[in-house]
This record gives sequence, structure tokens and C-alpha cells, in this order.
Amino acid sequence: MICNSIYDLIFELKKYKREDIIFTNGCFDIIHSGHIQYLKKSKELGKCLVVGLNSDNSVRKLKGESRPINNQDDRAIVLNELKSIDFVIIF
Repeated sequence: MICNSIYDLIFELKKYKREDIIFTNGCFDIIHSGHIQYLKKSKELGKCLVVGLNSDNSVRKLKGESRPINNQDDRAIVLNELKSIDFVIIF
């Protein structure tokens, strides 16, 4: 599920015990096998995997003006379709 706000995410996470929630983040601009393996291993640590997705502005600051290749909405959609990820939130 793509959460549009932190409030939406918190509402959804109330269904889980605190120790069941795993959080990670990244740019995920060009998804590759390393990302898939990393996210799969992250999911194995708990019942719920939340991915904080760097916004377009954040990616630009980290990787330069030519990035991101894919915009934040497209990157969120791709991540949301991965079976290991339960929630995506852009930050």
C-alpha cells in the first residue's frame, strides 16, 4: 500500500505489534537484483516491511541533477508491487 501521509501509515501500522514492523529506506531509482535481495532479507526480519522512499528532491541532492531517472510516483508504484513490501511512504 502506498501511504500518502504519515498519519495514514500510522493508522495502518496499528494492526501490528511494534516488534513486527521493519523500516528501511532508499532511493530505489533503478531497481536491480541487489535491491530485491535486500528487501527480501529485510522482510524476513518481521511481519511488516515499510519502505521510506526518498522524494525526487532528496534523490537530486544525493545523486545529482540528472537523477532521479524515474519520478517518485513511478518508483512508489514499482515498490508497491514487490511482494516483500507492505507499505511505501515518500519522504
